[in-house]
Amino acid sequence: MKATEEIKSRLDIIEIIGETVKLRRTGNAYTGFCPFHDNKNTPAFVVWPDTGSWKCFGACNEGGDVFSFLMKKEGWEFLEALQYLSHRTGVELEHQSPQQENERQERRRMHHLLTLVSEYYHKLLIDNEAADRARKLLLQRGLSEETWGIFRLGYALSSWDELRKFCLGQGYSDDDLVSVGLLVKKDNGRVYDRFRDRIMMPICLQQGQVVGFGARVVGSDDQPKFINSPQTAFFDKGSLLYGIDKAYMRIREERAAVLVEGYMDVIAAHQDGFTNVVSAMGTALTEKQLRLLKRYAPRVVLALDPDVAGDRATLRSLSVARQNLERESAPIFDPRGLLRDEGHLELDIRVATMPNEMDPDELIASDPESWRSLISKAPSIVDYVMNVFTTGRDLQDSKVKAEIIDDIVPIISDVSHPAERADYMQKLARVLRVDERMIHMGKKTGFGSRDNYNRAISDSNEPQKHLEVIDELENYLVVAFLRKPEVVARVDRALREAGSEVLSSRDFGITEYQRLFEIIKASINQAVTTPKEYIENNMDVGLHESWQELCYAGNELVLEDERRIQDVISSAIRLRSRNLRHWL
Repeated sequence: MKATEEIKSRLDIIEIIGETVKLRRTGNAYTGFCPFHDNKNTPAFVVWPDTGSWKCFGACNEGGDVFSFLMKKEGWEFLEALQYLSHRTGVELEHQSPQQENERQERRRMHHLLTLVSEYYHKLLIDNEAADRARKLLLQRGLSEETWGIFRLGYALSSWDELRKFCLGQGYSDDDLVSVGLLVKKDNGRVYDRFRDRIMMPICLQQGQVVGFGARVVGSDDQPKFINSPQTAFFDKGSLLYGIDKAYMRIREERAAVLVEGYMDVIAAHQDGFTNVVSAMGTALTEKQLRLLKRYAPRVVLALDPDVAGDRATLRSLSVARQNLERESAPIFDPRGLLRDEGHLELDIRVATMPNEMDPDELIASDPESWRSLISKAPSIVDYVMNVFTTGRDLQDSKVKAEIIDDIVPIISDVSHPAERADYMQKLARVLRVDERMIHMGKKTGFGSRDNYNRAISDSNEPQKHLEVIDELENYLVVAFLRKPEVVARVDRALREAGSEVLSSRDFGITEYQRLFEIIKASINQAVTTPKEYIENNMDVGLHESWQELCYAGNELVLEDERRIQDVISSAIRLRSRNLRHWL
């Protein structure tokens, strides 16, 4: 019998799911409210103990076995669910070699060491006289003793070897302490406690295991203010989020994670009831951290201090910093990097900045409703950056317009979805009150030279000069129609229902797109062969290269998904709306 089948045979799925969902027996099944979406009226979540399966007949329409339930509930990968259930049932997954067993036991011993040290620090904060200043500081920051316990906050003594002596007394060695980052070992062999006279914050995996520590100074003159455990076999800062063990359930419920900069911001937010808040611990968000958040929610809101994300010079320098291989640390707010991650991870990343130079914990304490509104109304990355670069500037000045286009267009270019990208181009054109073609031209060639900008403006006013530039919206639609010509009929039906004429080549401003669309339209109005075969057999020689490039671009466009088809239809309607403004 496979391990998975043996685990299922030993488990009572009602017991596992019943720990999260209040179930009521109904015939041979059990029903309750689905834990994965809002559902307070009709119990649509059903569990069948005979088959060991579950199904939601409500909004999420998901189902599976005990493994899939835990994976969705906890945000685990299959291996994590398998290991948890194997431990719970006593099923051995596979025969381990003596070396593998030794490694497993060693990792367990080191995890026990980190937990032991966390409790040691916590007891010092609560009981030791030397922690008096630390206790006063935490109380001054508005953090209650109850909160200290929830987050297991602690205190490291100012001694150079007090922790070392404690751990040696518990049977651990210097090498053990060095391996988990608790001791520093100098070249001459001398060792000493890494954390001294600091407030200690255990950093945990989402399952709750301690893997490292963050440490804040107590004295105002001490530097640096915050330090973390070094990179170890257990602590990988780029894949961890402070507070995720306390926040992941709420993140899933609200379908949004709020990311702040500091440890104290996380702790204060949770104390005041905003328990979907986590921190990247003062560094730039990594793809691993975003993937971790994606397990629980489709949206991430970056709640940043104004001095981090609100400075034009800082944002402008990012394109240079990204290319500087000698840069020691990445910027905390990197819109271009975030947009690329947002695209391929299919996340919705938003940006909220604190008013009046307030920290998140200060805003939450003074005006929780403002915090709630700020997070719920947070703009997209591009909208935020566009606001930063345009606010307070003379938008009548041509040189200012050129500078703004230079700064913003490269950021818009990193947006993955063509329709969304086209929408931002249109929005920027409206804000600057310039012809949209100028924005696309800026994307293609840049307006680094003010002469280029003025020449472009001049050329656009000369009717005899035809300006052919890539239009993202038109490009997206032609690619989609070549990928699935039948979608054109769905578009035409939607336009007729809206009281408008069907889509025609006139809707496209680029000559090649007009000719390609005429062939696509003809392909769905004949019944001799399939639309794609018709397009291939009737493609003009002069269009062949463009056709192949567009078909290649459409290889990654999946139109079997109804949501994507609806997006194509919406994009076509937006194209028609845009054209109507020009035609009238």
